[in-house]
Order: sequence, then C-alpha cells, then structure tokens
Amino acid sequence: MKKSLLISVFAFLTIWATAQNDWQQLSPTPTIKTLNSVSFPTALDGWAVGNTEVVLHTSDGGINWDTRHESNGGLLSSVFFIDTLEGWTVGWSKIYHTTDGGESWETQVKPSWPGDLNDVFFINHDTGWIVGYYKIILRTTDGGAHWNRIISDSHHEQHFFSVCFGDSLNGCAVGGDLSSESPGLLMVTNDGGLTWADKTPPNAKSFQKVTYINADTAWVSGNGQLFETVDGGNTWTEHDLVVYEKYNDIHFFDDQRGVLLVEGYDKVRLTFDGGETWDSVAQIGMGNARLTSFSSGADNQLVSVGSTGAITKTIDGGITWKQLSKGQGLSFYSLGFFNNLEGIATTGFWQGDLMRTHDGGYTWAEDTLIENGSFYKVFAEDGNWFLLNNSSQMMKSVDNGDSWTLLDVPDTLSFYNDIRFLDQDNGYMCGNYSVLEKTNDGGATWQQINFTDDYNFWSMFFLDKNLGWLIDINSKTILRTRSGGNDWYYSQLTEDGYVFDPQAISFINADTGYASTKEGVLFKTIDGGNSWQESFVLGGSFQSKLYFINSEEGWYFGDSRVLHTLDGGETWVDSQIFIMSGTITNYFFFNNGYGWLCGSNGLIALHESHVGIGEVDENRTALHLYPNPAAEYIRVELPNSSEKINSVEIYNMMGQVVLHSSSVNINGDTNIDVSSLSKGTYVVKVTTSTKEWLAKFIVR
Repeated sequence: MKKSLLISVFAFLTIWATAQNDWQQLSPTPTIKTLNSVSFPTALDGWAVGNTEVVLHTSDGGINWDTRHESNGGLLSSVFFIDTLEGWTVGWSKIYHTTDGGESWETQVKPSWPGDLNDVFFINHDTGWIVGYYKIILRTTDGGAHWNRIISDSHHEQHFFSVCFGDSLNGCAVGGDLSSESPGLLMVTNDGGLTWADKTPPNAKSFQKVTYINADTAWVSGNGQLFETVDGGNTWTEHDLVVYEKYNDIHFFDDQRGVLLVEGYDKVRLTFDGGETWDSVAQIGMGNARLTSFSSGADNQLVSVGSTGAITKTIDGGITWKQLSKGQGLSFYSLGFFNNLEGIATTGFWQGDLMRTHDGGYTWAEDTLIENGSFYKVFAEDGNWFLLNNSSQMMKSVDNGDSWTLLDVPDTLSFYNDIRFLDQDNGYMCGNYSVLEKTNDGGATWQQINFTDDYNFWSMFFLDKNLGWLIDINSKTILRTRSGGNDWYYSQLTEDGYVFDPQAISFINADTGYASTKEGVLFKTIDGGNSWQESFVLGGSFQSKLYFINSEEGWYFGDSRVLHTLDGGETWVDSQIFIMSGTITNYFFFNNGYGWLCGSNGLIALHESHVGIGEVDENRTALHLYPNPAAEYIRVELPNSSEKINSVEIYNMMGQVVLHSSSVNINGDTNIDVSSLSKGTYVVKVTTSTKEWLAKFIVR
C-alpha cells in the first residue's frame, strides 16, 4: 500500500507552535513568511509553502488562506498536488505527504545522502521525482512509500533547482551554482528518470525553472537566458530577450501564450507567438516583494507567491494582476492605540505616512483626520498623545485623540531618535549631535540641555521630571541625571574588559533597572545605574527595546525576537519568534492587557495576557509557597488550613498545563514534586470548593 511507515510530525509541530505563540500576527495576511512555492491543482484549491515550514491552503482561489502548519525553524522549498487531496512538499532534507488535502501529513523516507531538496514533481499518483543540491535526483513509483536515489554527487558544486516531465518518460532537471553567473546545468531523461544525459547548452548560465508544454516541447528559464526544445530535450535553442533579467518561473497556457516571472522588477513578460517574442510587459503591483514561483489551476489563471508572504493572481493570462495578500507594502516605525480597536501608526523613519486602524490592527488606511503630517514618531501615555513630523512640529492631544494642537519644536540636523512625556506637561526629546530638549509646559517652549562632548543619543528613560537615563551609542555610555539634566553621571556596561553596546534601557524604580545590548546581553543595576552586572543572555540584536509593565512583568523586543519575564527579569522566556525579512521596530501597551508590536514588511502583532497567567493579582495570590525558588518540590499552604484542595495545576509561561492532579482532596496544604520541570517561571493554580488560587514560583 502507498503509505509511509513513519508517523506524522506535522500535527504535533502545529500544536506545539500554536501553544508557544502568545502573539497573534494581525498583519500582513495571510503570512509574513517568505513563500517559496505554490501549487493549484484546480482553479479554487491551492497550497503555498515557505520558510519556517509554513503551509497555507485556500479553497476559494486565493481570496482566503488558512495556515495548516508552521514551526519556528526549517524551510519548505516546493509543493506539488496531483489533485485536491494528495500532495507532497519538500525542503531541506524532508519529504512530507498528505492524502487528505493537507489536514494531516506523514513523513516519507529520504535516502541517506547529503543535500537539501529543492523541487518535487509528480506525473500521476504513483510516479514522481525530487531534485536538490549536489545533483541529487530521487524517483518513486509508489507515491513516495519508497524513494530511490538515481544520481547524486556530494562533491559537485552544481545543484538542481527544478524538475518537470512532459509525460511519464520525458523529463528535464535544471540548475547550476548558487551564483547567478555560474555555469548552468541541464539534464534530460527519456526513460522516466532511470537514466539522465547532460544536455547543457554551451555558455548557459544557472537555470531556475523548467516547464513542459507537451512531451517534446519544453522551456528553461534562468539568469538572463531562455531556452526551448522541440525534440524532447536533445537540442536546445536560445531565445535572445535583449535585456538582462533573472527569470524565476515560466508557464505556458498553450503552445502560443506564455508568462515569464521577472525577479525584482515587479513585472512579468508575456508571449503570444509561442515564445518568439517576449516584448509585452505587465506590472504585477507588488512593490519590492520578490516573487518566486507561480501555479495555474485553470486556463488564463496564475497565482504567484514570494517574499514576506506576497500573493498575487491573474485570471486573464498575465495581462492584469490582483494582490491577494494584504499589508506587505507597509513598514511600520511606531504606533499607539486609543482603545483596543482604534490606533495610529507611522510608516517611515522620516518621510512616512500616518496610518489608522479601526479593527485593532488587522487593516490600515492612510489617516485623514490628523493634520500636519508626515509624522515619523508616535508617543502616547495615559491619554496624552504626541506626534512628531519632519517639519519641526508636534501634534499634541490630551484627550486621547479627540482634539489636537499644533506646536513647534526645535530644529535638529536629523530627527529625534526618542521622545518621552511623563504627563501632559513634562517631556524630553533626544537625538544625534548631543541633542536633548526639555519642556515643562507641554511642548509650548523647549529648553536645550547643553553638552560639551559629542553624543549620539539613541534612547532614554525617565522615571520623573528629574531622574532619567540616556544612551549614547557613540561612546557606548549610559548617562544619568538626578536634576532634570543639570548634572550627569556616566557608566558603561562591561564584562572582563569588554565594553558592550547599549541599545535600550528601562527602570522599575529609582534603583532597579535593565539595559539591553547590541550583543544580546542583558545587564541589571540595583543602585540606579552606578554599577551594572550581566543578568541574562538574550541573543544578539541590532536594535532592541525594553518595557516593564510593573515590577514583575516585562518584555524584550529584539529584531525578530520577543522575550517575556514574570519575575522581575530573573528569568526570560521566548514568547514568539518572528522569522522574517525585517525587524520589530516598536511596541505599545494599552491598559497592560493589550500589547501591539510593529515592524517592517507590514508586521503588526497583538498580545493579550493569559487569563490566570498574566493576570495574577494580589487578591488571588494569598497562597503560601516555599521554597521559592524551588528545586525538588514546592509546598502549597492555603490561608484556611481546614479548606480542602480539590486540584492542583501548574502552568508554564505559554499557558500550557505541565503538571496536573485532580485527586488531591486534602486539607490545607500539599507538597508538589517539581523535579521534572525545566528551569524557569511557572504559575500554580490551586482549586478549592470556594475559589481558585494563583501564585508564581521559579524552578532553579
């Protein structure tokens, strides 16, 4: 029978990834992950795969997509469905197979041989081929239950990127080196893939794609070149397109009409005369997105996918295109929310637009209500809003955006890197060239604080109008003031003589604070910044930000990584990994229950605190827990020793139950064995007949 003997791994990975993800991506849709391949066996049913092993499915021609699988790592490079139920996807050294339309996937055995897998193609339900690095070609005649290695060369510097068959006997595999100017590789089979002959044309460069019109006629596209065969691959004729472009994919609707996918130019080339000329050009309208491949499920239809989740479609043979994905063209720089639905965001460091959302961040449109743009910085706190534009002006609102006042701010040679208001009157702005401006009348007037040295102030943090800290990235120095800028004290983040690059700073109180670094090391101070000690290794980040909701709960945002602490920074847990072409640029928290982050390529994500995890409050934490931190066990004692404990559950920071007992039924107290738990922060929930008790503890 045509079934893999290995169990499915996709279902487990999907559950695991979902459980870890307490940030919900709102934009872009359907994904921000680069899509490498798409397959439409019909006009309506389609699948797309890409980075982080994302698998998307549509049943309405691409209008709506659902995520069937995603992980924090890995890559899927190709997908092929023979009909609406059975398909294969490959990537790196993995082969997955489904017979129920992607509801479940099973792993198929790849022959033990080095080399990642790049492309998969099936001529029917039984017979298929996979090609990959180091000239590997795999063949199956039983739907993938067994894959046989036909050729490969682990020492070869050329690789196969694409495979296609015109019928069960005639096929072609193409590729080259990773460099676009490297020699091409083109091999042909006329016996179903049992033997292959090298038919690479002279002076051919690396090829990206091969497609068949019929058993005799095939086309190969690549780096500035286009070749055709009409004799089953024995001879190839080059078609001169005059201009040099890289062609990622090629498709023919019939023997006359074809489409070439041009990389990096947001366009396709069309032919209406069987490939003799390709002068007709159609714009796709996807901006900077790099489109990688397309698939046709019906006459005149093509769906193309690419970087940052870009998806576009034509239904008239490539002449006009409609974007199916949403949000990829935006790059958010800062944001704020008036409530859990209404928010604004800037889309540039200097010349960006002001955008507005009415649905909590799912969709955005240019704001037409607030005048005097274009704005590049948003700061909001307790209903007070401040927007900076690139004309040395500020828009201010003290009624949560109902009305706005225009204010002038001092000119600067570049722009302000950071802005912070403590209330509607007292605020600071900092920037390059030792710029630090202070106001105590809500921005009506500004006082420049002078420095004798040349500083580049990147970020700052003020607890009140007198006590604050500045980060100078030129000298890798943290400056502290206790007098609103009249005097300054200096410190650096050092370890064994090495001076770290500070990136962001946040203080819980006048004594306790944290500083993140470019190197990914978190430092802590308990004396207001006089001295700093290494606290935690977070992972390297070009730019990072820190935010503490209260003395216990805090967030770290670094490039494409988010970490969360619930014990005042003692331990940090991965909250969500965003693998993407870009970075997280900013965050905003509303009433401490809702949090948003934004970034390049249209990234908007929402966090809502876990009930019972992020909302542990004083009136529910009267449990007595000891020892805390714990190692082998932790003892739980209720305030009322006569009250019976019905159940005990322990949650990790992702909201998952890691220990559970429903048959405790004892009075007042109990010991819980936690020796099997990994180091980190946990929440214990004790249920009695009258209420639920919650408390946090640490396993060391």
